[in-house]
Amino acid sequence: MIQIEFFGACESVTGSQHLITYNGKKILLECGLYQGRRQDMERINREFPFDPSSIDALIVSHAHIDHSGNTPNLVKRGFQGKIFCTEATAKMLEPMLLDSAKIQTYDVEYLNKKLRDPNNILEPIYTVEDAQKVFLHISPVKYHEWFEVVPGIQCYFQDAGHILGSALVTFYFEDDGKTIKLGYTGDLGRKFLPILRDPEQIQDVDYLICESTYGDRLHNDIRSSYDELAAIINQTYSRGGKVIIPSFAVERAQELLYIIHHLKDLKKIPQVPVYLDSPLAVKIVNIFSDFVDLYDEETQDYFLMKKDNPFIFTGLHLVESTQDSKALNTNPEPCIIISASGMCEFGRIRHHLKNNIDNPKNTIAIVGYQAKDTLGRKLLDGIQEVNILDAHLKVRAQIVVFNSLSAHADQYNLIEFVKNAGDFKKLFLVHGEAQSKNILSGKLKGSISAEIIIPACDESFKLS
Repeated sequence: MIQIEFFGACESVTGSQHLITYNGKKILLECGLYQGRRQDMERINREFPFDPSSIDALIVSHAHIDHSGNTPNLVKRGFQGKIFCTEATAKMLEPMLLDSAKIQTYDVEYLNKKLRDPNNILEPIYTVEDAQKVFLHISPVKYHEWFEVVPGIQCYFQDAGHILGSALVTFYFEDDGKTIKLGYTGDLGRKFLPILRDPEQIQDVDYLICESTYGDRLHNDIRSSYDELAAIINQTYSRGGKVIIPSFAVERAQELLYIIHHLKDLKKIPQVPVYLDSPLAVKIVNIFSDFVDLYDEETQDYFLMKKDNPFIFTGLHLVESTQDSKALNTNPEPCIIISASGMCEFGRIRHHLKNNIDNPKNTIAIVGYQAKDTLGRKLLDGIQEVNILDAHLKVRAQIVVFNSLSAHADQYNLIEFVKNAGDFKKLFLVHGEAQSKNILSGKLKGSISAEIIIPACDESFKLS
């Protein structure tokens, strides 16, 4: 008997954690950090709804923090098994988890200093030392190569086309003389995006777990984002302001550099300085250079034929030190600042927002999904006043949103993927807010024969 329990990304798009139990063995599918209200983050991320020491193996579909970020805490609390992921994901997990640990430590130190309460000393969920222990457990696997997760469960990865190294996961279970196939999309990418190859297709499964982030909408053509971004840069430059872009350090930051490089080459924007202010994003740019074979043909041409790095260009400044980052906030010149985190909850972006959000000359460009209750979501929803690092500020900067840059499949892509996955019995919709899942479910009913299930957190199901 196979049992699946859903513990994360049920009512939201963050904190993915799905537990598979089979013949007494437990496989955790994803171990993501939850992002949202700070009280909720503390409660959900610090304690697990299961015993970490009972988990026999962990599978991580890709390196984004909402899928991998609580792995150090899992190890800290007793997990001793293998962590399976693609080779590119394995390479990116090290800087990402170390960066997450450093940010948590810094934020806790900052808050303790501000609060000055000796009776309530805050502690990070995990430290750099905890994160370093994760790397002893990682077992990298190539795309399209079968591997044994635990006895009786075979698995293989396909390219999800979401970020570098992202994987679709297919499980084969031997159950009472029969083979049961379970598919999992992780985060499904979009076709025709720059840099990466298009997502592959899971086929002929008996059950499917599918993300639903944008199940309620269609994306604009990616090419429209080039013109939109150029217009915003030009408008902000003309009024002497800064373009501040909260960005995920993995994929989105590299995609932005790729587009800005292209716009500069075509002379569609001025030679404005660009600052990539994220030590993690800088490290990821270097990792991208190690996996040219995972790019689409156009991007491979940059490296192999033109012998040019599409992420590096004249006027780009890679900011690593804290001192150089702080200096950007006293620099009055127009510029573009790309900084993490993408939902404005952690890291250097909060300092840039604190110093720039009340200036009407500036623009805050939202270029990725913003989870409910995050600062990024509040800005997207039009909040007029914000608290950032204990400062109460009016939002006077222009706020713009680029949905066309999303690396997630939209409603059309999701429906097409699900229809092509086979004549399966049950479809589980996860990683989406209620509206997105409900609308996607309604669109799929009548076009597939499978039972469509929207699991609640802590809900379990048996597959046979």
